[in-house]
Amino acid sequence: MGLSAELITTTGAFEALRSEWNDLVSHMERPEIFHYWEWNWFYFKHYRTGDEPFIVVLRDPKGKLVGLAPFCRRQVRRLGLRIRVLDTLVVNLADYRNVLVDGALHRQAAVEPLLGLLHEQGDIWDVIDISQLNTTDSTSLHLLNSAQHRLDWVVRCHFLTAVALRALRGRRLVENDTRLRRLRNRKKNLQKAGFTFSIGRPDRIDLWPAFCELHRKAWPSSALRDPQGPAFFDDLRLGGALSDKLEFSFVEFEGKVVAAHFGFVDAGKVYFYMPVMDDAFRQQRVGGALLCAMIEHYTPTHELFDFLRGTEDYKLWYTDELSMNLRLVIHRSASVRAFAYNFAEIVRQSMIWFGLPKAAVQAARRMLARRKPAPPAPEPD
Repeated sequence: MGLSAELITTTGAFEALRSEWNDLVSHMERPEIFHYWEWNWFYFKHYRTGDEPFIVVLRDPKGKLVGLAPFCRRQVRRLGLRIRVLDTLVVNLADYRNVLVDGALHRQAAVEPLLGLLHEQGDIWDVIDISQLNTTDSTSLHLLNSAQHRLDWVVRCHFLTAVALRALRGRRLVENDTRLRRLRNRKKNLQKAGFTFSIGRPDRIDLWPAFCELHRKAWPSSALRDPQGPAFFDDLRLGGALSDKLEFSFVEFEGKVVAAHFGFVDAGKVYFYMPVMDDAFRQQRVGGALLCAMIEHYTPTHELFDFLRGTEDYKLWYTDELSMNLRLVIHRSASVRAFAYNFAEIVRQSMIWFGLPKAAVQAARRMLARRKPAPPAPEPD
């Protein structure tokens, strides 16, 4: 089955894809909450000022949308050169990104025409730099494999971060029994002390301002600190295909929210997206107790609990199952602009590979130690 590939570069055409886009996501083998049109559209609206859509749509002979590459084109300057970079529409706030492919379609059948169009349109971009391609979706590996077969392209693959996943039912599960037994006992003791746990309460919209304030205080890098962040999440919460997929859970003590989680939940999976707790209650481990309560709550009804990016120790108490996020950087061979784009990173990585940053720190410490004045000799008795 031959697929046609079309390039979309206007916001109007991007907006018009909404219904078809979400229908495609619903037919994917591994749909993610971050794949929906709303997540991409609202991010582009609030964060991509000055960038332009660069969306590749793939249709079957009947005109049905069966594949989609949610890219955009941005411009950066490196070493004095203007460089045109193809990136995913969403960065930072989406833990998974990828080319979207209908579950009934062979992934390579979608990847090949996509890369073919990008190759034909090579005069309007300099570098493709796409991140957070998760290995549980083999589309990521098909992209890597097919791109490497193009002899006039240079392809680099980076391992970014591991992702912890807990099977809630029907699959193998290995956990840290000792740690989790303590947490469950902690939760029971907190409940006896007057802490109340509310799980799966997206209707408590009245607590959203309290959650935002708590998150801003707890996380210096919180997306809710910038004007775009609250506007983006308000759009996600209040309308569209994601409004019925919200997850909001919290712990209260004496009428005050002391721990909370804002995330998402679909028919099979829970996304552990934005947890937070009041630092004044850190000793009581209210955040850990809330997570424990969430997993207990969703175990009878859902299949997977996704901890998303990062492998903090507490996540691995619940599971030993990991996947990996990748980054692909693609450019034409002998490209001056690609050299300028990659120069700083290649130098940094080379220094790391040769141990230079660590060696420089150790040398500086030795030099300071030699220059430090010796302590005065003790006075004779």
